[in-house]
Amino acid sequence: MEYLYESAPRSFEDFASGRVLYNARGTTSFPVRLASELAQRCFHLLEQKGAEGPYTLYDPCCGGAYLLTVVGMLHGRRLGRIIGSDIQPDVLPIAGKNLSLLRKEGLEQRAEQIKSLYEQYGKPSHRDALESATRLKELIAESAIEEAACFQSDITDPKGGLDRARGTHIVMTDLPYGDLVSWSGGSGEPVQRFFDQLHPILDPACSVVAVISDKGQKLKHDRFRRLQYMKIGKRQAAIFEPLGN
Repeated sequence: MEYLYESAPRSFEDFASGRVLYNARGTTSFPVRLASELAQRCFHLLEQKGAEGPYTLYDPCCGGAYLLTVVGMLHGRRLGRIIGSDIQPDVLPIAGKNLSLLRKEGLEQRAEQIKSLYEQYGKPSHRDALESATRLKELIAESAIEEAACFQSDITDPKGGLDRARGTHIVMTDLPYGDLVSWSGGSGEPVQRFFDQLHPILDPACSVVAVISDKGQKLKHDRFRRLQYMKIGKRQAAIFEPLGN
């Protein structure tokens, strides 16, 4: 894969799961460089459509909201709303905690938790986490995000209820593909149902969909046009735009 926006390697250690961001057992993190690259590609495509931010970002398979939180921290100036949903109710409390870090108050509360741990145990890892929290505070200082929330929903279920995600400009998600996370709904064609459910909540004139998965899943749908395709190690990623009805 050729990186267009994150072409220069840099450290993303401040975003390590469990450092400042909360770690949800049984969920996956996501390569931060790739998340930032895909977000910026989506911004560019929306600008070409004439759609200006701040944008609404939605992840329908959000897990612990690691991907959403990272993108929100890195590109909060271009985002107004961040919405996540997941079929598993037990991951949503962690998702909510991570999304709270996009607000000054939430990040300060997390920093106080880490400070207490450092005072109690004196571990270098806690000291490093405190330093990361300070840098993340500076990062979100100019954020335009007014809402960051999550809810339970099965993206493969026609009755899943996605009204809260209407008005989405960017869908970005890492599809389940075994190991720690797999599809949990009852659909025999989850990827097709995923696209089916997204289409009604998107405006073709001002929305794009970035999907990441393993190479075994077919990323295509007759109501979406593929704009970009990338191979990244064992992963693949594609960006689509919805077609009109």
